Amino acid sequence: MSKYNILVVDDDPDIVEVITLYLRNSGYNVDTASNCNAALEKIKNKCFHLILLDIMLPDFDGTILCQKIRQYLFCPIIFISCIDDEDHILNALNLGGDDYIRKPFNPKELVARVKSNLRRVAYEQNKNTLNNKKLTIKDLTIDIEKCTVLNKNKEIPLSPIEFDILLFMINYPNKILSYSEIYEHVWKCKSLGDIRTVMVHVSNLRKKIEASGCIKYIKTIKRKGYMFLS
Repeated sequence: MSKYNILVVDDDPDIVEVITLYLRNSGYNVDTASNCNAALEKIKNKCFHLILLDIMLPDFDGTILCQKIRQYLFCPIIFISCIDDEDHILNALNLGGDDYIRKPFNPKELVARVKSNLRRVAYEQNKNTLNNKKLTIKDLTIDIEKCTVLNKNKEIPLSPIEFDILLFMINYPNKILSYSEIYEHVWKCKSLGDIRTVMVHVSNLRKKIEASGCIKYIKTIKRKGYMFLS
């Protein structure tokens, strides 16, 4: 039996059937819920390692459910939705989503995204055994062992994804890093041209580490990516 439990929250039975089939064929344990309240009940009573979440659900919006889920779990949440509006996608990611897949989707791509997010979490959990050092860059102190970042001795509350992005960027100072390079390193799969996930998380990271406004750490390179300023 797989050690990974995945919850699929979607009210379209055909989509749920396809997702469930592909995930189970890939060796995952799958539970399903057709609305937000049913999903919350399952989350309260079972440990899930990843959640696939539709936005348009019959009882309330999936982004609201995402915020509620964060009260119980900090596992990856991948939104799956037919909504292709830029503002909706950015809002979904800002409210706690780790990734976003638009409907209709290729089931194999969805499985690849699931695998990449689970690999990322496994890497974070093992990070303490892989690293044991601190880095100091201008006003930032990065403790790789504890996965913490301080700005002038004040801790900055970064998410695991934001921390991984920061570590990747500081390893390549003053070098242009493309959206796809960042995605493929942090999420550990091909970006498939979707840069919005990267843009949202880098934007949130920059706001946090540059909150004082005194020092700029991340520069946007228009239509190319980002540069970490050492």
